[in-house]
Amino acid sequence: MQSNKGFSMIELMIAAAIFAFGMLAIAGMSYTSVYLVNTSNNRFTATTLAQAVVEEARNHGQSWASAKDGETKFFDELGNEISGQVASGVVFTRQINTQVLGTGVLMRVKVTWIERGEAKNVVQSAVIY
Repeated sequence: MQSNKGFSMIELMIAAAIFAFGMLAIAGMSYTSVYLVNTSNNRFTATTLAQAVVEEARNHGQSWASAKDGETKFFDELGNEISGQVASGVVFTRQINTQVLGTGVLMRVKVTWIERGEAKNVVQSAVIY
């Protein structure tokens, strides 16, 4: 009898199915990785936008912080300010609220953005003396 050295069609189909399953798993992990990086970048940009106002208020004092009460500004995905709300360009909305305390001003900065159809936000607060 002659020995058959090679793979049968069934073995090749099983190997192809295992390979395809592995590639789907890698594709799923890649998608999740890209999503998490994007989420992280958005949170970082929002935190930076909020923290910048708080730091500026600490440098300029109470009167500057009080003058910013009620201010709303819009920013693109890189954190660049957009003059006015342009529907296609706005990614982040920054709102500033202040409240006079006994010896200082409580400044609350809220940055909001939409991610996967859900509103996300970052809030930074500080008492400015």
